[in-house]
Amino acid sequence: MKLFFYPRLALTNLKKNSQIYFPYLLTSSFTVMMFYLIHSLSVNSGFKDEQLGATMLPFILELGTYVVIIFAFIFLFYINSFMMKRRKKEFALYNILGMEKKHVMCILLYETLFVVIVSLVLGVLFGVLFSQFMYLCLVKFLQLNTNLAFEMPVSSMMMTLKVFLPIFLLSYLFNVLQIKLSKPIELLRGSHVGEREPKVKWLFTIVGFLCLGSGYYLAQTIENPMLAVGVFFIAVVLVIIGTYGIFTSGSIMILKMLKKNKRFYYQTRHFTAVSQMLYRMKQNAVGLASICILCTCILVMLSSTVSLYLSIQDSTNIFMPEDVKYYVGSEDDKFSYQDLDIIHNKIMNEFKKENIEVKNYTLKRLFEEAVKYENDKFIIGGGSDGFNYTILSAMSVEDYNRSYHKNVSLKGNEVLLYDNFLDEQKSLNIDDKIFDVVGKIDDIYLGETTGLMSEANILFMIFNDEETIRSVMSNVEELTPVYIATLDYVDDKDVEKGNEIINKVCSTEIRDNKKLQESESGYLYGLEFKRDIQQMYMDMFGSLFFLGIFLGVLFLMAAILIMYYKQLSEGYEDQKRFEIMQNVGMSQKEVKQTIQSQVLIFFFLPLVVAVIHMAFAFKMIVKMMGIFLVSEISLFIWCTVISVIILAIIYSIIYFFTAKTYYKIVQH
Repeated sequence: MKLFFYPRLALTNLKKNSQIYFPYLLTSSFTVMMFYLIHSLSVNSGFKDEQLGATMLPFILELGTYVVIIFAFIFLFYINSFMMKRRKKEFALYNILGMEKKHVMCILLYETLFVVIVSLVLGVLFGVLFSQFMYLCLVKFLQLNTNLAFEMPVSSMMMTLKVFLPIFLLSYLFNVLQIKLSKPIELLRGSHVGEREPKVKWLFTIVGFLCLGSGYYLAQTIENPMLAVGVFFIAVVLVIIGTYGIFTSGSIMILKMLKKNKRFYYQTRHFTAVSQMLYRMKQNAVGLASICILCTCILVMLSSTVSLYLSIQDSTNIFMPEDVKYYVGSEDDKFSYQDLDIIHNKIMNEFKKENIEVKNYTLKRLFEEAVKYENDKFIIGGGSDGFNYTILSAMSVEDYNRSYHKNVSLKGNEVLLYDNFLDEQKSLNIDDKIFDVVGKIDDIYLGETTGLMSEANILFMIFNDEETIRSVMSNVEELTPVYIATLDYVDDKDVEKGNEIINKVCSTEIRDNKKLQESESGYLYGLEFKRDIQQMYMDMFGSLFFLGIFLGVLFLMAAILIMYYKQLSEGYEDQKRFEIMQNVGMSQKEVKQTIQSQVLIFFFLPLVVAVIHMAFAFKMIVKMMGIFLVSEISLFIWCTVISVIILAIIYSIIYFFTAKTYYKIVQH
């Protein structure tokens, strides 16, 4: 044979099969581009600028690269199986015409090489072109100030080759194995072999319903936000297994029930649609379940990451309501209110020089300790097990009056209380000591506990005096107070200048404070700015938002292509069947109604089940988002509803084009 015979024949085959290869080339190129984009961003030096500090972006993007690798491996193999089924007849004709299997494998090798070259070249080329745009989008999302530099990381190109060359090679070897093990007559009938009427696999059906029910149960019964994170992945695995089980075996059971319903089954469009779905449900079910899982992933990622991004300001306000907070303490109690007043007065004097106005400020003296709340009793010094997280912030009534300019008096066993988890309590049991709750308080910046996660238990108590506090916390070693100062600016334009003054004054005063320097046990000092907290959330939530949109687009592309190939494959399989039906008297209108009935089931059943999955997962996702301080459930509800609507609209558009393509094929 001539040297270029196989390459020319391979190119001719690709052109003749453009209807199935062109979408595959676009998809593989798009997947390569997406991988290159996310990997190049994860190693971009602009996000490793020292001025940015410790950013989570490279870590989150690196996690995204692993997700794309797993996705590419599964998805490209899945699509390859559709194409091979369609081309089995073509390969069989080569054998019948005298071409040996090794020659067919050689043609297939050149086809694979062309696909690999086009996919990698186009994918990397467009990845390079769009990488700078994606870089700018990330900088915008995260509101970063970093140097803009065009980069073409060689490591990303090499990593792209390392990931996708083995995937294409394994796909080729899988195709070769199919050809080698099949007989020509089997290949000739391969694209037209129908499924025998499947039996209901009751064990698999029961396992599917049990797994799905268990996943739903976990999602609905979980209460603790910290525990929800670990349980979430277990629930996800159970729901995935349950989804495949119900679609694969449970759907057959439902279709057989419809078949037994004579009033429903013996209608023209129902008869044909149910019969076809039943006889080919084994192969349809996997596709339907895959689309359902992809749609569920899209809804979860979009609704959660978008709501997290939109809640950055609210989360910042929950974590740190004040603009600035600094705290000082020493284990031998060397620091005092007088020292705190000195620092505060010096800051105020500097503010006057710069015409900086302060809206609110507090100077507090707090005792803090982790506690456990069990059986309506608080255990001091019991620590936290991660799932029962409570910190008691205690203040004497004298310090409370001084800090908040009040005139409150308490007796020995009386307390004032602020909390977010207790019912209306008239008394509290703290290590078997009973205290009467004589009132509720709700002042600004009460304590460190106001900066915890929204799902954490907040407990702030005002006692009669310091002696009572020390007696309550008697089992805590080296119990010393922490002095906390907070303030808010009147004008946002003063924030940067004011923060610089506070940082300078605090650092100087703490460094020169002789009491602290003489402290044998050392001292505690911290300075926090609201702007830094906001940037922390912007970094975290902005990165997750970008990754959610990125993977959402990728998964949506996968779902669309699975739908396209599934309908394309079934269209060619049904072509002869509908021709026979028309020959025996079925009208064009009845054929179209049958097609619409079947395609509607194929398309919208996965979407409906995905929405059901999302509804059951809602409570667990809300609990997990509480860890990130997202307190507005209404925001997440709106993001979920809008995500469902957008996905449904896209679904409807795809349905329109797919039904049209399917109808053209069966009527050809």
